Amino acid sequence: MGALNYIIIFVQLALLVGVVALFVVKRSRYQNKSNAGAFFFENGSLVLNTGIPTPIPFGNIDHVELSYSPWELKNRLSYSLGITVFKKDGKKKWVFYKGYKTAKLATPFDMEAALKEHGVRCVMVEK
Repeated sequence: MGALNYIIIFVQLALLVGVVALFVVKRSRYQNKSNAGAFFFENGSLVLNTGIPTPIPFGNIDHVELSYSPWELKNRLSYSLGITVFKKDGKKKWVFYKGYKTAKLATPFDMEAALKEHGVRCVMVEK
């Protein structure tokens, strides 16, 4: 192996370590992320609980759409959920969530109630 191969391997490992560090730093900013489910509320924002949490201030949200399968929700321990946040500027943010009935906001109905409690309009869509 030549020096060029060692440099290439070093650069690849450095990029991998950088990406992992980015995930750790971004996730450590939020206190409510563990066992939160698809999203949580922190600092006046709805935070989508993805690999890198995405905060969206309440003032920028027009409405949130929760798309789920009633059959999955009734007959399985886990379920699929699509969350689309429609912003007032016309943009939208969509995330997929594999839900488990053990999270704090366990079902789409719990999520709907929590959103309404924070003054965010929520639309439920059955797939």
